[in-house]
Amino acid sequence: MKIDLHCHTIYSKNKLWGRDAFNTPKEMVKAAMKKGLDGLAITDHQTVKGSLVARDYIKRIGKRFLLITGIEICTKDGEVIGLDIKEDVRDDLSLEETIEKIHALGGIAIAVHPFAKHLFRKCVGDKAIKADAVEVFNASCRGDSNPKALELANKFKKPKVAGSDAHHVTDVGNAGIICDGDPISMILKGKVEIFGKYNGIKSLVLLSGKKLARFFGCCTKEERSLKDWK
Repeated sequence: MKIDLHCHTIYSKNKLWGRDAFNTPKEMVKAAMKKGLDGLAITDHQTVKGSLVARDYIKRIGKRFLLITGIEICTKDGEVIGLDIKEDVRDDLSLEETIEKIHALGGIAIAVHPFAKHLFRKCVGDKAIKADAVEVFNASCRGDSNPKALELANKFKKPKVAGSDAHHVTDVGNAGIICDGDPISMILKGKVEIFGKYNGIKSLVLLSGKKLARFFGCCTKEERSLKDWK
């Protein structure tokens, strides 16, 4: 199975410009299918709702496609993803408390882009070893971020994963894992293969421009329709 473990939909939230991504759960799933993926984890900021909407869409169309529910959470120490959970976990807890809550909901905790350099956002850094697995390739992170994550995971023998961190259909499927069997158990056993390529610079510039336009309230007709999408 080929699965992208990290992507976002219009349910993702951002304090500055509202929605942090540009496509609906349905559009992200359709893009993943078109690109030949066997599954997708939708991991919106602060809510599992996008992943639940995507799961229900797949059920309605009757396709054989794995949707892993999830959420990206801002802990006091940096960001972590909860995979295979169907309830929200609130932000601003410690990393340890957040991982405990993810486990209590039956999920696993992934330390995502642990060494990325984000404005206004912390990353977990070396504390990534407290999670169940480490994202060692994030298609949106260039520079030394991914190599440092891989070095840490290898040093402490942590399970390794990858994801596109797509905020638009263009980037879905650029990174992820390949495994046989249940991906959650295979991740914990360290029996997955990593694949990945970086998201294109053109895509990064386009998305940055769209987010800047949102910040100043300059939305296109398409963007306005997405704001009202349910």
